[in-house]
Amino acid sequence: MGDADTALDLLKDFRKRQEQRAKTYAEMGVFFKTYLEDHDIKRYQSLCKAVTTKFQQIGKDILVIEEKLRTAGKVGWASMIRKIQEAEKEKLQLTVKTQVLQTKYIIDRSSKEDPAYQEQLKKGRVRMSEIIEEINDILEEFKYIIHE
Repeated sequence: MGDADTALDLLKDFRKRQEQRAKTYAEMGVFFKTYLEDHDIKRYQSLCKAVTTKFQQIGKDILVIEEKLRTAGKVGWASMIRKIQEAEKEKLQLTVKTQVLQTKYIIDRSSKEDPAYQEQLKKGRVRMSEIIEEINDILEEFKYIIHE
C-alpha cells in the first residue's frame, strides 16, 4: 500500500470517527430530552459520563489520525482535521452551555420569559448553525478527496 492509499485510509477512518461522534451527539440529545421529562439527575449524570468517555476516545483516535497524516506529508489534510477538532470542541461547549440554560429554566420557569435567556438561546442556535456548517464544509471536501 502506497502513501496515498494509506493517507486515504486514514481519511476514511477519520470519517468513521466523525460518524461515531454524530451518533454520540444524538445519544446526548436523547439523554437530555429524557432528563427534561423525568428529572432523574443521577441517571443523566451517569449517561453524561458515558458520553464524555466516548467523546474523549473519539478525540484521541482522531488525534492519532491527524498525527499520522502530518507524518505522511499530508499537512493540509491534517490541518483540516485540526479545524474540525477545534469546531467540535466549541460545538460541545456550546451544547453543554445550552443544556445548562435549559436546565436553569426547569428550575426557574420564569427565566423563559427573560429576554436575556431568550437572547442567549438565540445566539447559541445561530453559533451552533455556523459551527455545523464549518464542519460540514470540511467534511464535504474530504468526501471529494476520498472519491477522486
